Amino acid sequence: MNEGIINHRQMAKLAGWSLILMAIVAGIGYGYAFGAIYVKGDSAATLSNILQHRAMLPIVITTYSIMLLLDVVVAWALYKFFLQDNPALSRIAGWLRVVYCVWLAVAILQLYYAQDLSAMKGADAGVVMNYIERFLQVWSQGLIVFGVHLLLIGTLACRTAAIPKLISGLAFFAGLAYVGTNILQQSWVGYMLHKATVEAVLSLPMALGELLLAVWLIRKGGK
Repeated sequence: MNEGIINHRQMAKLAGWSLILMAIVAGIGYGYAFGAIYVKGDSAATLSNILQHRAMLPIVITTYSIMLLLDVVVAWALYKFFLQDNPALSRIAGWLRVVYCVWLAVAILQLYYAQDLSAMKGADAGVVMNYIERFLQVWSQGLIVFGVHLLLIGTLACRTAAIPKLISGLAFFAGLAYVGTNILQQSWVGYMLHKATVEAVLSLPMALGELLLAVWLIRKGGK
């Protein structure tokens, strides 16, 4: 078998399994641990949760750090996978995901500050909350870059005949959703009143955008 075909297949499986693992880790870190400590608009309750559930914030930091490493792997693997189809576009998409990783690293750093402060005697709940809110803000900024990356991945997938148009379309839609919702979050204060409703509507198609691509990459990518 041609060595290039083998490498293409390996990149597809590496990207696919990394995306699946990332979804699992995100569910633990954001869906479970972060949700157990963060109370929007209530710094006292948030600090109380951090102190009562001391393992949760370290879990959030650890899982997001794992996600950061997986994002770098996915950026490289998807770049290599789509390289033959469109070198320029795949290179831009890969670098955009790396730029998002830098934003995510800065966001995670805010959680380290929050953890250090919360461990101090007489910790100021407002200051701890400020770092957690800053984590969310910086991450949201990074997700705009991530959304543009997904738009390019959806475009690359659409130009790859073997990938079903449903999958490429969902990836492109997820990119639009990430860009749109996070720009609104950064620029429109009133968006926070509607955020829960918007996320309830868009969360499933946004998740499916990468997950279905991941399944396809594992099963058929590069064959």
